[in-house]
Amino acid sequence: MNRLLLVLLTALYLSACSSPPPKAQVQLTPSAAKHTTAKTISLLSSTVGQELISEIDQVKHEQLLKYWVPQKKNYCGICSAVISINTSRNNNHLTQKNIFTQDTKEIILPETVSKMGLTLRELNEILLSSAKDLTTKKFPAHVSGLDLFRKQLRENNANNSFMIVNFSRQSLAGTGMRQGHFSIVSGYHPEKRQVLILEVNGDKESFWVADKDLFTAMMAIDPVSQIPRGWAITGK
Repeated sequence: MNRLLLVLLTALYLSACSSPPPKAQVQLTPSAAKHTTAKTISLLSSTVGQELISEIDQVKHEQLLKYWVPQKKNYCGICSAVISINTSRNNNHLTQKNIFTQDTKEIILPETVSKMGLTLRELNEILLSSAKDLTTKKFPAHVSGLDLFRKQLRENNANNSFMIVNFSRQSLAGTGMRQGHFSIVSGYHPEKRQVLILEVNGDKESFWVADKDLFTAMMAIDPVSQIPRGWAITGK
């Protein structure tokens, strides 16, 4: 009974940023079972969350908070891009509206994003188009691996780049792997292998999650692209 309650409460917190199109089909793999077990998350405001953040360098988290804005509906990827680019440039000139230039509209239309969000590939192309002064690269989880993810998390603590993660909320909740979300890594505790996710959904709270559990949630298959999700790094 306690386990059922944990799954239901976690699922409620980790509600979707976006919904896939009704006809999208997901090809299940033997690893799909990994997405049916609820993962442990610690809200930033909790005792555990506060202890974790007190033990790491908070500079990056504070930098990102300076330019944080809440996402528009299904704009979690767009919002994550806007916050990361503005933080890199140390200004707030880019918005969730003006990021859609003629070039970015050729990648995906804002109306489409508002209905179904983005894929990792589309996010990467928007970052490349919107921030030619920055270096951007995407890392699909299934070809990049957990070791590289951990290495880049450690580097992310000290460099001038920002990591946007694309993961399945349902995977963290243990209820599947369809519904996806984008948010920004604002801290990493390497000794305890905990990742701090700066939530871009204004109705949700930032949280800590184990790096391996976040990686598993990125391995969840995106029903639009039909491949696992991953992360992107952008910055100077």
